[in-house]
Amino acid sequence: MQDNPALDQFIGFFEADVLNLYASHPDKYNLDRGSFSGVIQTTDEYFYELESTERLDECIRQIRFGYHSKKDRTLCIGVFLPDLAKIPDIELKKWKPFIVEKSLLSQEDERFNVWYDRYIRVRDSQIGPKEKLGVIIKKINACCKTLVDKPLYTEVPDQSVGYPISQNSHAYEDAHQRLYGFLVDSLSKECLMELAKLRNKTILEAEQMKPTTLLRHVFCEFDKNSKLHNLLSEISKQRSKSSHGVRETAVKSDAFEDFYRDLEIAEEAFDALLLIIESEFNISSDHEQNRHEIIKFLPKIVGDIEPHYSICQSTKMEGKTVEKVGFGKRKEIEKFHQSEVLYIQFTDGDILAIETGSNALDFLYRKGINPNELNIDLMLTWLPAPSNRDEYIENLTK
Repeated sequence: MQDNPALDQFIGFFEADVLNLYASHPDKYNLDRGSFSGVIQTTDEYFYELESTERLDECIRQIRFGYHSKKDRTLCIGVFLPDLAKIPDIELKKWKPFIVEKSLLSQEDERFNVWYDRYIRVRDSQIGPKEKLGVIIKKINACCKTLVDKPLYTEVPDQSVGYPISQNSHAYEDAHQRLYGFLVDSLSKECLMELAKLRNKTILEAEQMKPTTLLRHVFCEFDKNSKLHNLLSEISKQRSKSSHGVRETAVKSDAFEDFYRDLEIAEEAFDALLLIIESEFNISSDHEQNRHEIIKFLPKIVGDIEPHYSICQSTKMEGKTVEKVGFGKRKEIEKFHQSEVLYIQFTDGDILAIETGSNALDFLYRKGINPNELNIDLMLTWLPAPSNRDEYIENLTK
């Protein structure tokens, strides 16, 4: 690796095996291993435990790192030293046996340069295939929720999908075991059945098929030899090695690089699936993803309203066309809460005024108010159109 005084000042290199110290304690630490970078943090649960016992000095706020290859093709990590300086001394001692001399590093590692540019030099840079795959599957899910009211995947790849720490076959198989949980186990058969109906596909014995097989029949553009199904088969194959029976002895391999390429294939295959869905159903994944994010925060109706409440008049809007909208802060009323006001004028001349009402006055002289006791209501007032239909909303709001 080339000399870089600034790099030496901020980055220290350690064997990647040091990450096992934290991976083996998921109850205490979150270990997020991305394509180019990673971070170690104390879990929320462990943080609260430390806080309750006045041991917050043992907390690890964050340790940021990037991957770097060595001359012998094994992995090490470059750690942001200011982060490491903040961890407890007893924790810091665990890192010392894993120190890697700079002379052992490979001359150049593009993967490390991406991390360095993004997190140290704070420059925009590309995201890795794991992150891209997560974005693509979220977009597919958004489209499917709009089309059939069900996501294609019940789970989306997250930080629990990590790159192999060690360069051997067992590490590679273990990484695929986690990926299997997302790309195979989480594939929704119910969604696929509904998509089959939309695509006018009659699939015999669909109920008895495995989801991955059903996927191939619903989207016949991907046959048995396609990248998508070769990928899913490979994930299943590698997962079975670590999950069933006694697996073969581990052998040295380019586990990180191989898994990286698998994720690149996954990114390409699922992007092709997304393109088919968008094209066939004339749907925008960006629009639908944004729409479903908004849906999450829409207020939920959980009860009926008394028929004499003014909000019941809102049904009068049905079938009408909005011509003009006005809004602003309502003129203050003595001994009454402030409110915004919304005026909606329809093409037939009717106008609906909406403001808020509350029982805030009931708490004027009380202490220790429970927020659930405060009620906010919508107050609707309908103004019929004038007989000559030439009155405008501006005259009302002056």
